[in-house]
Amino acid sequence: MVTMKRYLIIISVALIMASCQDLYEVEAPVFDVRTDQQVYRVGDMIRFQIEGDPDMINFYSGTMGNDYAYHDQERVYDLTPTLSFRSAKYAGNNEDCAELLYTTEFNGNYDYENVKVTNWINISDRFNIPPIVGTSATFSASGTVDVSDLFEDGKPVYFAWYCKTNEASQRTQFQVSDFNITGVSTVDPEISGVLYSQAQLGFDWSLNPEASEDPTLPNINTSRILWTGTFNNLSGPHKEGYAVSAAVTVPEQMNLGFDAHTVIKSIQNVNMTEYFYAFDKAGEYEVAFVAYNVNFKGREEIVRKIKLTIEE
Repeated sequence: MVTMKRYLIIISVALIMASCQDLYEVEAPVFDVRTDQQVYRVGDMIRFQIEGDPDMINFYSGTMGNDYAYHDQERVYDLTPTLSFRSAKYAGNNEDCAELLYTTEFNGNYDYENVKVTNWINISDRFNIPPIVGTSATFSASGTVDVSDLFEDGKPVYFAWYCKTNEASQRTQFQVSDFNITGVSTVDPEISGVLYSQAQLGFDWSLNPEASEDPTLPNINTSRILWTGTFNNLSGPHKEGYAVSAAVTVPEQMNLGFDAHTVIKSIQNVNMTEYFYAFDKAGEYEVAFVAYNVNFKGREEIVRKIKLTIEE
């Protein structure tokens, strides 16, 4: 009789443990998505009809940066380096106060005399550098220029803004912002990523003694290069300086990393029955919804994909 009781107790405990395990077991979600059609136009608000009630839903539109195909595969592209910036020239009459230079021969010594004797090459004519406009900064875009030829020999490249105050000139100021070197994909020009921002390029002024002693010193911060001319510079000595970057090397490829998802339902949300999305560009897209249930024991997911054609 005692043996039978022990046997029943063991069975009861086992059943209780099994029921507890089942209580927390993660189950694959029941989930599906559909649309009314497969062809839409740019700007159409597409209604995705959702069935099921998973804990979480992540959305991938299939667009650049939000494509399920790259959720676990990094975007790596061969690249062409381009350079762009914005600049402003204003006040006074010193029209040719600024030039953009580059070199592969700089030795890294930012002393003014050393910078001055470096073999710099003027590339100003590749870009739009505005004339004097008004008495306050009005920025103009430089255009986006392929600078791959500057890196052909594999040496580090240095950029410099050479600025000066001419004789018989009045104070002209010059500013540069958004000086960026960008990698553009060789297979799709719309795919790009910044390789060096202006802040990362670390420009620093190398000034002649006259500029260093001038009450209005040129200055640099992470977002702006500022050259300040001299009031009524009727005779010398003449103020000049070089805003020189750090060394720039460009890789053969750029890695934009993994694409990110958009969370459209979290575990706190009530049952979702629809989701709306509009494309701003024509093309073929594979939209993906990743639905999953999750708790401390793990995660179970299911992926639903829909191919859509977006027309102009």
